[in-house]
Amino acid sequence: MVKEFNHIGINVRDLQKTMDFYTRYFGARFQRGLYIPASHTIAAYMQIGDQMLEFLSPLKPDENTEYGIAHIAYIVDDLEKAATTLTGKGYRFHVMPKPAGSGGGTLAFLRDPNGANVELIQRCDSFSQPDWVPTTEVLEFDHASVYADDLEMGIHFYIDDMEMEILQNYHFEERKFDMVYMNMGRNILELLHNETPHTGPLMGHFALRVTDTRAFAKKLAGEGVELISQPRLVATKNGYVCNVKDPDGVAVELIDRVSLFDV
Repeated sequence: MVKEFNHIGINVRDLQKTMDFYTRYFGARFQRGLYIPASHTIAAYMQIGDQMLEFLSPLKPDENTEYGIAHIAYIVDDLEKAATTLTGKGYRFHVMPKPAGSGGGTLAFLRDPNGANVELIQRCDSFSQPDWVPTTEVLEFDHASVYADDLEMGIHFYIDDMEMEILQNYHFEERKFDMVYMNMGRNILELLHNETPHTGPLMGHFALRVTDTRAFAKKLAGEGVELISQPRLVATKNGYVCNVKDPDGVAVELIDRVSLFDV
């Protein structure tokens, strides 16, 4: 059913500013631009490592427009069949399968068991290319991240229904905290679980693996990029991590541990 963990969708205020930011600091490469007439939105697809970022810039925003990470998206081979299967399992779609606004393929939206927004797409082209190479301190896209108050149900959805595989599973008893990493190919999703129910956006950040977190954070701060958190030892104690803020307030995690495939 599921062919690819395709992209992370992000609503942005100033598309050119965002694209310049990701190109300059993270080596993102522009792959495709689309206009979506139904919502008067311009979409730009940029690639870091093997993962795509979909930047969505509404031309006519209103007071209800929210900026930041909006969804994660998977490509499926048969959207109607996928929707029927998932509906039969009790999942509710808030956007039923329909032609994509760009005119390319079909799409639908549902919520994962913890409320995160998930897009399913049926189309021939993933928009990504296999020849991305680093041009900055960013080595690769490390993971997207979703909070899961119900960790068991979250794992069930992404493993059994989105057909990902468990890559790493960490439990920190003293902090009552879990990090579960799942992959589809080279693209990774992290489920974060705290004993205390999470408040705030369910998609809090995404992470980039870099050469040296502390040195890169110092460089970015010197160029005016806002640091949300200072570099600190990661929970697994095999590298350093910090968070910086993109032009729309999205937290971008910079981490210099080894790849999750090599832990």
